[in-house]
Amino acid sequence: MYWSRPLLKDNAKKVLSGNYWRVFAVCLLTSLLGGNFKFDFNFSTDQWNSFRYDYSLSGLFGSLVFGVFSVLFVVGLLWSIFVSNPVEVGQNRFMMENRAGFPPVESMFSAFRGKEQYLNVVKVMFQLRLEIFLWTLLCFIPGIYKSYQYYYVPYLLAENPYMSYSRAKELSIAMTNDEKMEIFVLDISFFGWLFLGAMLCGVGVLFVIPYQQATYAELYAAARTKAFALGVTGPDELADFTRY
Repeated sequence: MYWSRPLLKDNAKKVLSGNYWRVFAVCLLTSLLGGNFKFDFNFSTDQWNSFRYDYSLSGLFGSLVFGVFSVLFVVGLLWSIFVSNPVEVGQNRFMMENRAGFPPVESMFSAFRGKEQYLNVVKVMFQLRLEIFLWTLLCFIPGIYKSYQYYYVPYLLAENPYMSYSRAKELSIAMTNDEKMEIFVLDISFFGWLFLGAMLCGVGVLFVIPYQQATYAELYAAARTKAFALGVTGPDELADFTRY
């Protein structure tokens, strides 16, 4: 394995040293736009069913509330597809660029720079969320497994926004091979920090996200090194965030 949790977190702290507040601003803006709090298909369906069965309203008022919730559901879904997902990809690009310097905040909107790459990012991220959701319908465990198998798809899009979904999946599968459990453990290792942040009326979570995202950037950098070493990709496909 090309990484360890202590090494990733130590590198993340070094990257954030003297640059924390710029990263915080980007992560905060991403959170406000929904990129750090994903509008999950499964979550949305549960919310919908909860409304339908737990709140049995009747008459004109019930129809009105049902209509409002229907509109909010559709708007939330469209916002997730066309705004939140591309912003998430852009944040990943900013975090990777931040490892080597001081990128402009505008990097978080990199997915919106051109029509062709924007539409491809929207399409691939939609396919990703939909496939994981469909696997989750079979059983919760397959959904979790697939989410870790395709863990690097948003980062691959951040580096190459023209990459197809099938190719991004192929690379992510190779990059997560024999490491999915370690990535899961890395995820839950932030639980203590997030819990403490939640105790501060939830506001403290916002101060943990930059550290979390910086660590994930280090994780992708290690996975990228692994992919190059295995010969499954190269600089023609992954240009180290300098091409686009």
